[in-house]
Amino acid sequence: MTHLAIAVPVLIGFALLLAAMSRHQQDWLRRKLSPGLSRLLRWSGFAMLALGLLFAGWGQGWAYGAVAWCGWLSVAAVLVLTAQTNRERIQRLFS
Repeated sequence: MTHLAIAVPVLIGFALLLAAMSRHQQDWLRRKLSPGLSRLLRWSGFAMLALGLLFAGWGQGWAYGAVAWCGWLSVAAVLVLTAQTNRERIQRLFS
Protein backbone atom coordinates (compact mmCIF):
# COMPACT_ATOMS: atom_id res chain seq x y z
CA MET A 1 0.00 0.00 0.00
CA THR A 2 2.92 2.31 0.68
CA HIS A 3 4.15 1.98 -2.89
CA LEU A 4 0.76 3.12 -4.19
CA ALA A 5 0.86 6.09 -1.80
CA ILE A 6 4.23 7.03 -3.31
CA ALA A 7 3.45 6.32 -6.96
CA VAL A 8 0.18 8.25 -7.28
CA PRO A 9 1.39 11.65 -6.02
CA VAL A 10 4.63 11.34 -7.98
CA LEU A 11 2.75 10.54 -11.20
CA ILE A 12 0.34 13.42 -10.61
CA GLY A 13 3.29 15.68 -9.83
CA PHE A 14 5.01 14.95 -13.12
CA ALA A 15 1.72 15.39 -15.00
CA LEU A 16 1.26 18.79 -13.35
CA LEU A 17 4.81 19.79 -14.25
CA LEU A 18 4.14 18.79 -17.85
CA ALA A 19 0.93 20.83 -17.84
CA ALA A 20 2.81 23.85 -16.46
CA MET A 21 4.98 24.12 -19.60
CA SER A 22 3.55 26.44 -22.25
CA ARG A 23 4.61 24.22 -25.16
CA HIS A 24 2.80 21.23 -23.72
CA GLN A 25 -0.24 23.34 -22.86
CA GLN A 26 -0.48 24.17 -26.54
CA ASP A 27 -0.16 20.47 -27.43
CA TRP A 28 -2.71 19.15 -24.93
CA LEU A 29 -5.13 22.05 -24.42
CA ARG A 30 -4.76 23.88 -27.76
CA ARG A 31 -4.15 27.11 -25.81
CA LYS A 32 -1.68 28.60 -23.38
CA LEU A 33 -2.68 29.12 -19.77
CA SER A 34 -2.07 32.34 -17.89
CA PRO A 35 1.33 32.74 -16.22
CA GLY A 36 -0.30 32.65 -12.79
CA LEU A 37 -2.01 29.35 -13.50
CA SER A 38 1.19 27.91 -14.97
CA ARG A 39 3.05 28.92 -11.82
CA LEU A 40 0.36 27.30 -9.68
CA LEU A 41 0.63 24.08 -11.70
CA ARG A 42 4.42 24.12 -11.33
CA TRP A 43 4.31 24.61 -7.55
CA SER A 44 1.58 22.00 -7.21
CA GLY A 45 3.71 19.55 -9.19
CA PHE A 46 6.70 20.08 -6.92
CA ALA A 47 4.44 19.79 -3.87
CA MET A 48 3.11 16.44 -5.10
CA LEU A 49 6.67 15.17 -5.61
CA ALA A 50 7.51 16.27 -2.06
CA LEU A 51 4.35 14.59 -0.76
CA GLY A 52 5.46 11.36 -2.40
CA LEU A 53 8.81 11.67 -0.61
CA LEU A 54 7.05 12.22 2.71
CA PHE A 55 4.89 9.14 2.19
CA ALA A 56 7.98 7.15 1.29
CA GLY A 57 9.86 8.28 4.38
CA TRP A 58 6.97 7.73 6.74
CA GLY A 59 5.94 4.38 5.29
CA GLN A 60 9.30 2.72 4.66
CA GLY A 61 11.82 4.66 6.69
CA TRP A 62 13.89 7.47 5.28
CA ALA A 63 16.74 5.35 3.92
CA TYR A 64 14.72 2.74 2.04
CA GLY A 65 11.92 5.22 1.34
CA ALA A 66 14.25 7.58 -0.50
CA VAL A 67 15.40 4.73 -2.73
CA ALA A 68 11.81 3.65 -3.39
CA TRP A 69 10.86 7.27 -4.13
CA CYS A 70 13.67 7.57 -6.68
CA GLY A 71 12.46 4.38 -8.33
CA TRP A 72 8.90 5.69 -8.53
CA LEU A 73 10.21 9.00 -9.87
CA SER A 74 11.80 7.08 -12.73
CA VAL A 75 8.67 5.05 -13.45
CA ALA A 76 6.42 8.13 -13.36
CA ALA A 77 8.77 10.11 -15.61
CA VAL A 78 8.73 7.32 -18.19
CA LEU A 79 4.93 7.11 -18.06
CA VAL A 80 4.48 10.87 -18.50
CA LEU A 81 7.06 10.94 -21.29
CA THR A 82 5.32 8.03 -23.01
CA ALA A 83 1.99 9.84 -22.75
CA GLN A 84 3.53 12.99 -24.23
CA THR A 85 5.13 11.00 -27.05
CA ASN A 86 1.82 9.29 -27.87
CA ARG A 87 -0.28 12.42 -27.31
CA GLU A 88 -2.01 12.33 -30.69
CA ARG A 89 -3.10 8.73 -30.27
CA ILE A 90 -4.41 9.44 -26.79
CA GLN A 91 -6.32 12.51 -27.98
CA ARG A 92 -7.89 10.54 -30.84
CA LEU A 93 -8.88 7.80 -28.41
CA PHE A 94 -10.72 10.22 -26.12
CA SER A 95 -12.26 12.50 -28.73
